[in-house]
Amino acid sequence: MDPIFHLRAFVALSLLVQFISASPIMGLEEDLPLYDEDLMEQDGFDFNSLLETMKDDLLKTLNLSGIPVQAPVKVEPPEYMLELYNKFAKDRTTMPSANIVRSFKNEDFSIPYSDVMGIRKYPLLFNVSIPNHEIIVMAELKLYMLVSRSNVMHNGVGRKVTVYEIRDEGEGSTIAVELASRLIHRTSSEWEMFDITEAVRRWSGSDFTTRRLEIHLQNPDIDIEDVGEDRLDIDVMPESKHEPLLVVFSNDQSSERKEEKEEINEMISHEQVLGPENTEFGGQGNIPSEESLLQMRSNIIYDASSRTRRNAKGNYCKKTQLYIDFKEIGWDSWIIAPAGYDAYECRGVCSYPLTEHVTPTKHAIVQTLLHMKNAQKANNACCVATKLDPISMLYMDAGVVTYKFKYEGMVVSECGCR
Repeated sequence: MDPIFHLRAFVALSLLVQFISASPIMGLEEDLPLYDEDLMEQDGFDFNSLLETMKDDLLKTLNLSGIPVQAPVKVEPPEYMLELYNKFAKDRTTMPSANIVRSFKNEDFSIPYSDVMGIRKYPLLFNVSIPNHEIIVMAELKLYMLVSRSNVMHNGVGRKVTVYEIRDEGEGSTIAVELASRLIHRTSSEWEMFDITEAVRRWSGSDFTTRRLEIHLQNPDIDIEDVGEDRLDIDVMPESKHEPLLVVFSNDQSSERKEEKEEINEMISHEQVLGPENTEFGGQGNIPSEESLLQMRSNIIYDASSRTRRNAKGNYCKKTQLYIDFKEIGWDSWIIAPAGYDAYECRGVCSYPLTEHVTPTKHAIVQTLLHMKNAQKANNACCVATKLDPISMLYMDAGVVTYKFKYEGMVVSECGCR
C-alpha cells in the first residue's frame, strides 16, 4: 500500500481517536458534558459505539491491530544551551543579552594535525545561517580545553591559542586570516570563549553559509611538538558533550506581528503531514480528512445548543487552568525544553449583560444585544484570549538548537468577550 496513504490515514485516525478519547465532549465546566447524553441515546442511538465501530473499521482498512505509536526523535542539545535555558528559567529577574541564541556544531571531524614544528592544528567547519532581519549582538567560539598532566605536575599548562578563518581565494588557493588569539593557562579542563563577532557579522551579509576555521595551539616557550602527558588539547570528538560550538546572539528587528506570524508558521510546519490532495470523508480509501472530523464535532456541538444555553447561567467568561504537555501533542520531537507549561485557556459564555470584568468591545456588546433579539441573525460574542504572554523555549529550528527568551503568544494572560 502507498506509504503516503498510510501516513494520511494515520493522521486522520489519530484525530479520530483523540476525538473519541475526549468523549463526552467537555462543556463549560469540567464535569458538564456539552451534549445531552439522554438525547444522544434515544431511539437506540449509541454515539460511543458508533465511534468505536468507525475506529475498528479504519484499523482493519490499514491492516493494523492497534493505533501506531510514533517515537519522537530525541535531540541531545549542547550542554551550554541547556545551562543557558536553565539559568534564565530559574531566575526570572535576569535576561540574556539577546532574545535569540543559536548554537552551531562543528561539522568537520578531521583528525588534528601538525605540519609546522610546535603547532597543532584543528580544522573546524560551521554552517551558519542568520535571518537578514536579525541584528547580531555577539558571536562566541567555544572550545573545551583538555588538560592532561602527570601526577608530579601541579602548575598547569600554558599554550597560545589562535583562531583563523580559512578563506577561499579561488583556483584552489586559500589564506588564513587571524580572528582571535591569546595565551591561556589551565590547571583543569574547562571551556574557553573567543569573540569572533565581527567575522560572523560579515558572514551574515554573504550568500555562503559554510565557514571554515582552524585553531592553532602553540607552546609559547619551545618550538617542539607537545609530548608526554603535560599537554593541552581541544575536545573535538562528536560523541562528547564538549565539541566546538559557535554560539550567535541576535535580536529580531522585525515587527512583533511579523515575528509572531513566523513563529506560527513554524509551528504549523510541524503539523503539515497531510497534503492538499486530502479527500473528504467517504472519498478515496474512506479515510476521513481533518476537516471532516472537525465538522462532525461541530455538528454535535450545534445539535446540543439548547443544552448549552440551559447550563450557561453562571459560567461567565474567565481564564481557567490548562497545562500543555508537549509530549502529548507530539511536539517533544522539536521542543527540547520545557517539557510542558501552564498555557491557561478562556472558558465560559458571554451572555447579557456583559460586565466590565470581561472587557467587552463595543462590537461585542452590540452583537450580544442583537443575538438576544434574533439568534439566527447574529452569533453570541465569544470568550477569547485578549492578552497573551511569551515563554522561554529551547527548540530545534531547521536542525539548529535555538534558545528564544520570548517565544510570543503562548500563555493566556487575560480573557474577554469579543
